[in-house]
Amino acid sequence: MHICEMRLRNFRNFEAARFEFKKGVNTLIGENGSGKTNALHALRLLLDDSLSRRAIALTETDFCRSIENWRGHWIVISVDFEDLDPSEGCQLLKHDAGHMDGSSAGTHTLYFRPRPEVRKRLFAMSNDGSTFEERREYLDGLTIDEYEPVLTGRGRADMLDDAQYAAMVGDFEHLQFPNPDVDDQAALGVAMPPIHNEISCTFAPALRDVVSDLRGYRSNPLLALLRGTEATIQIEDAERIVKSVEDLNKDISSLTEIKAIAGAIQNMLHATVGHTYSPLVDIESGLPEHMDKLLQRLNMRVGDEADSDFRGDLSEQSLGGANLIYLALKLLEYETKLAGDRVAHFLLIEEPEAHIHTHIQKTLFEKQSSRRTQVIVSTHSTHISSAARIRSVNVLARKKNHAEVYQPSAGLEKSAMDRVERYLDSVRSTLLFAKGVVLVEGSAELLLVPSMLKAVFGLSPDEIGISVISMDSAFFEHIAVVFGETRIKRRCAIITDRDKAFIDLPEDPKNDSEDQRHARAAQLAGEDRFAALSTMHGSNPWVEPFFAEHTFEVDFVAAGNDHEVCEVISDVYTQAAAITRSQARVKDADVSVYGTEMLRLADKCGKGWLALLLSEKLCLNTCIPDYILGAIAFAAKDSLSPDVLKRIALFRVRSEEFNADAQKRLPATDDLEAMEPRDALREFAAVAQKDDLSKLMTLLGKV
Repeated sequence: MHICEMRLRNFRNFEAARFEFKKGVNTLIGENGSGKTNALHALRLLLDDSLSRRAIALTETDFCRSIENWRGHWIVISVDFEDLDPSEGCQLLKHDAGHMDGSSAGTHTLYFRPRPEVRKRLFAMSNDGSTFEERREYLDGLTIDEYEPVLTGRGRADMLDDAQYAAMVGDFEHLQFPNPDVDDQAALGVAMPPIHNEISCTFAPALRDVVSDLRGYRSNPLLALLRGTEATIQIEDAERIVKSVEDLNKDISSLTEIKAIAGAIQNMLHATVGHTYSPLVDIESGLPEHMDKLLQRLNMRVGDEADSDFRGDLSEQSLGGANLIYLALKLLEYETKLAGDRVAHFLLIEEPEAHIHTHIQKTLFEKQSSRRTQVIVSTHSTHISSAARIRSVNVLARKKNHAEVYQPSAGLEKSAMDRVERYLDSVRSTLLFAKGVVLVEGSAELLLVPSMLKAVFGLSPDEIGISVISMDSAFFEHIAVVFGETRIKRRCAIITDRDKAFIDLPEDPKNDSEDQRHARAAQLAGEDRFAALSTMHGSNPWVEPFFAEHTFEVDFVAAGNDHEVCEVISDVYTQAAAITRSQARVKDADVSVYGTEMLRLADKCGKGWLALLLSEKLCLNTCIPDYILGAIAFAAKDSLSPDVLKRIALFRVRSEEFNADAQKRLPATDDLEAMEPRDALREFAAVAQKDDLSKLMTLLGKV
């Protein structure tokens, strides 16, 4: 059996979240603070017997902050199982949690809700003429002590559905509450005990500084492995060891130096309070004389190098090495549980990347992929996420006061999923983490788009809240498909070329020269690409393509950047005549002239190298082409706040290269800085209407 779905309602930073899981290894991917730890804790509340039984008695801080007032609301943690087979253990679980429809599916749910007497009182007040204010006052007086945890099985209710939640819990807009005496048991489920006896769960917490855990009693996984070992040690061996410890205790206790210290303490007590009131003192060796206690005193000796005989204290081990040892102990604990008779095994690993080398991260993940159980790993490592199957990934996105959960593969055909999984690597997997994504065609755009943002706006893509990702091809639709209303709800802009010919083409293609034939073929391919991507955008509001009319290099000059190109020509040509001739062509107003020269430059030194040379010449007055500016505005619409835009405005105003006329008409820089962001931006846009920042704000709808 395995878990196929988890639903969280009002739990911590999850207002209404659905997780989907597959057999084998599953990955929870998300930025810091997105709720990965909370999601694993929700699973542990239902699965992990190492948690205290009191753990399911939640507190008011466990309610989602997006609820204005938690009182009266329920926390719901529900998991669905599949493949409950005919084995004895599964049948016990199926008896409590299995659906009564002949399927192999089941549901186990934790409700944290008001006690029956509270719910009855709320129902009574909904029907006895109590005013809205009286019901509100009663709700506001509730305390967490008036709540109870309830475990059920077989529940059919989808409490993520607002209408069903209101029917089962209450209408908080009108403060109307249902009768708890007639609860829909088919929807809520029937009471059942914890499922700990039927399944096993091993949790490996985030690996940060684990030396203290490895020395502790409660948190030391070594002790978990040793528990019960004393019962398997041969009787004669155990008796011999215990007798040796007893003799050692006597020897240490009888040392003259020890007796002298004990006597000195006793004499001091006699001198201080007298013989009548003085307690009796002795000093004895306290080595434990029971096998279980002795085993708890075992210490690990470790070394960093395989070819060295040195073994030192754990504190002498590198932090990464100590973390690996800790993880190995947790995995061994898991292997020990596998040998038991439980019907299902769950291994939960929280952020294994902490302090572990990137190669080890991927190896660790791929090793777990072949294990005989369901594994759920939380991570913000691009290396681990690149090894994950897109079909078993849940992406967590942090929003205001809550988090959302996306499944990138939702509704995708197997062939489409296979294509995305083959494409993702340690660089491109950043698209699973980014707040907004800009997919570009190749290395030239990958180099110059971030460089333009830094030179013109003073911020990198990361600071603006987007990731720029090169596709190294034009097959954008195969990757952009993971963004959508039912998958990852983040904006994805596509920057590509329409490749419209800038030289005259004969009416009859048979009359084409070689250059014209290449231009015609590129134009036809561009038209096909334009049609395909435009169709995708028309049905998907989360993806939008932005096209260069011709090509990136040609449109870069068309935007007014011939000066930057002329500055790099001397790095391409060595002869003065060739440099002068090329510069003249780049400055020509005819697109057929400067366009042909730009392609010649790109062919001569390579598109990537030309882009690198150009990136060194960018400045505040470099003009970002309109289609690229549009892509940035689309991708960063949710992250470019007025505060960030004000930072950009101040960066531009403080530069000596900023437009002198606009500078004179603006308030003093200190005054501009003291303004509220929106006021400062209005001032900027009013006097610098043609500035790239003003264009960006117009596209964002901020002015």
